[in-house]
Amino acid sequence: MTLVANRSRWVNYAACLWAALFAAPHIWWALGFPAGFPGGVANHRLMMTTWRYFFDLLVVLLSGTAILLAVALVRPSGHVIPRWALRIAAWIACGMLTLRGAAGMVVDGLSDPVWWPTFLAGGILFGSIAWFGTEARRH
Repeated sequence: MTLVANRSRWVNYAACLWAALFAAPHIWWALGFPAGFPGGVANHRLMMTTWRYFFDLLVVLLSGTAILLAVALVRPSGHVIPRWALRIAAWIACGMLTLRGAAGMVVDGLSDPVWWPTFLAGGILFGSIAWFGTEARRH
């Protein structure tokens, strides 16, 4: 196994962990538990409409997809979905998460020490698995 493949493996598993941890609060918010909700309990009561419930379910579904994507890029090529398609999906996730993180950093700054750094970290992780997937192919 090459050095790039070894680096890729830990980054892929870190991306899996990030996606699972990102999904967790959306699961408990959808179940009606307000812990950690931006703005506290009162904001959770106000914001948890039918739309927000389905939004949280969508976030959980996308997080599950992100976990599968990160694991699929660790596996050897030749499976159902071509590696190039998986890498494109990882680059898309990188772009979306990084843009959301950067926008939160500009808009919220130090008033939000949790969410914009979380999005930015996800963007870096998914950019890394896309990059290492491309590098591994070159070697």
